Amino acid sequence: MSENNSREIRINNLRDLGGKKTSENRSLKKGLFFRSAAPTEWNDSVKNQIVALEKPIIIDFRGVQEEKNNPSRIPEEYIRKTVHLPIEPKVTELLKSLSEIDKSTTKIEEVFQKAYRKYTIENIQTFEAFFKILFDNPGSTIMFHCTAGKDRTGFASALILSLFGVENKTIIDDYLISNKTYEPTQKVKGEVQKIGIKQLLKVDESWLNAGLEEFSERVGNIRGFCTGIINGEHRLKEYLNYCQD
Repeated sequence: MSENNSREIRINNLRDLGGKKTSENRSLKKGLFFRSAAPTEWNDSVKNQIVALEKPIIIDFRGVQEEKNNPSRIPEEYIRKTVHLPIEPKVTELLKSLSEIDKSTTKIEEVFQKAYRKYTIENIQTFEAFFKILFDNPGSTIMFHCTAGKDRTGFASALILSLFGVENKTIIDDYLISNKTYEPTQKVKGEVQKIGIKQLLKVDESWLNAGLEEFSERVGNIRGFCTGIINGEHRLKEYLNYCQD
């Protein structure tokens, strides 16, 4: 790779959740919650992005083998700490169960919806740990990611925004931005081409809705869920107030 190309590489799919209007007619503070793809490159462009985040806490949602195969390249001196909360990928595993005949658009959409439901079914404790980190570190910059920063990360983003009462349309719009900002590598494009499922490179509203529906059915209201984690409604209100302008 040439030096010029190296300088152009930045953290894929990185964006701030801040600035969105909450149910209190206030705005979620900027600089608190960042979502992204895995930071597996390190160069001046990436360094400048990380320095601007002022030593973030990084939460890695990638599965165990995913993280081992492509570890983060950010030097420890630029981050406060890293926490690995693995959510094992489900889509590829579920796609393997489809026959060639079943690989119709409808069947594939059902697979993605099922995968999103599994984010809740198999990972409630993971999201409890996720929110506990948020609540234990008010004011700290939290940067969370999976591999592409669109599915598991998109689901976690939707939960955060739901907690602050951000309207559903805004939550969906933020989630769908990944269809424009996620830039798959040539390796990923090649793997997807082999599988023959182009939907692996995108996100879809119906997938997120399926995951959020499952979450609601399993644990109830997001505020009730978080009240138990933070140990009291008063403490949750204090946290929510602190995170809004």
